[in-house]
Amino acid sequence: MGKAYVHGYDSRENRRLQDQANTLVELLHSDTSYPAGSRILEVGCGVGAQTVTLARNSPDASFLSIDISEESIAVARGKIETSGLNNVQFLCADIFNLDIETESFDHVFVCHVLEHLSQPDKALVILQSLIKVGGSITVIEGDHGSAYFYPDSDAAQKAIQCQVELQKRTGGNANIGR
Repeated sequence: MGKAYVHGYDSRENRRLQDQANTLVELLHSDTSYPAGSRILEVGCGVGAQTVTLARNSPDASFLSIDISEESIAVARGKIETSGLNNVQFLCADIFNLDIETESFDHVFVCHVLEHLSQPDKALVILQSLIKVGGSITVIEGDHGSAYFYPDSDAAQKAIQCQVELQKRTGGNANIGR
């Protein structure tokens, strides 16, 4: 996969991810909870913007949250510790080179990850192998090409098209959610 993340890893991106998670929390997680004893794999946890909500909504489930960036995991770990949660473990790992036993999770959660991968179909096959029989997967992806601006402007349209093109150049697909 590599570490080419179109948005970068700085503190500004950390804030953007947290703002995005806060804005979408009701839409994405209003009814997200997992049964007691469940093992959940969160793929591409980044700075933990989704992790805290997932872990808080399911305090009796255990989470393994992975990301390719050590720096992002350090931020995510800090958020979990600050929240007082103890049901999350972190692992720095590449989705294409996971050393995880097959059929070991009840659920896999993937949010805004596939758009950054050059082989999202291969990633899904790998993730499917990690799910127990009868388990499930949640995949949430965006479609940046359908962005709507009000009031609209040429500058806004050029900005989003630039982001779509940059993601394409790093091997991703900003329109994968279509």
